[in-house]
Amino acid sequence: MSVSSVELGELLGLLAAFAWGITGLLVRAWGMGVNAIVINAVRNAISGSVFVLIWLSVSGRAPVPPAAWVLLGLSMLTGLGLGDSLYFEALKRIGVTRAMPISMAYPVLASVGAVVLLHEAMGPLAAVGIALTLGGVYLVAVRPSAEASSVRAEPAAGYWIGVALAATAAVSWSCSTLALSPALQLVDASTAAAIRTPLASALLFAAAGRAGALPQLTRLRGSALIAVLGTGVMSVVSTGLFVVCVSLAGAGRAAVLTATSPLFAVPLSVLLLGEPGSWRIVAGTLASVLGVVLLAET
Repeated sequence: MSVSSVELGELLGLLAAFAWGITGLLVRAWGMGVNAIVINAVRNAISGSVFVLIWLSVSGRAPVPPAAWVLLGLSMLTGLGLGDSLYFEALKRIGVTRAMPISMAYPVLASVGAVVLLHEAMGPLAAVGIALTLGGVYLVAVRPSAEASSVRAEPAAGYWIGVALAATAAVSWSCSTLALSPALQLVDASTAAAIRTPLASALLFAAAGRAGALPQLTRLRGSALIAVLGTGVMSVVSTGLFVVCVSLAGAGRAAVLTATSPLFAVPLSVLLLGEPGSWRIVAGTLASVLGVVLLAET
């Protein structure tokens, strides 16, 4: 039985979700001592190099319209730049079990935006999906007073800063998704990836240097080096699959499918990293995933 382009896009979106979940585990396990902007800059440098090589091999190298440059630049700034950096910092503050389900609420915003701005369809189950997703985020974010927020016990102010960072990352990713979809009507996926990631890396390195956050090369060794290089490899997989998913399945559906990553990452973070689990985290994660599945069916 043949597979349609939309079905292929959906499968690639799920694979992108798994790869993104592994990225979060790497940052949480071994990247605690490295600035989030630096991690993001290095991983985009690695993935950008690969995407440029892919582009040289498969692209027709057609001129990029000015509108595509604007849209890809906006997508890069809000997604790869701001959104990812905020998410990595949230991981370090509140852990995978909380930061990932909260940030992965972005399909709610992306799906609504896709209907309003891109005229994508949304069926009657959308309201139920949105309510479930937001309810799941609430269960994950609001912790009992006696429960530690992560492996490192954070004070209340630090915990809520982490929650705010994850929520802001969700807003940034939704904006990035909405900008990327019309850009892919103007350029192919390989061109989009080859433009977005190297530019993101250059801007992030510049921001890290200006902030004095660049580490000495001698500090990037051992587990920290494994984390940074691992996130680069996973970025090649997750970003590439996500771009193709958007081109095949649409912005709203791609956002929904890739947001299932908590279903993979949260159990692994509890089992492998020793992060705290509770009925709230389980119920919230399942509600969020079910919500985005319903959004996908609309």
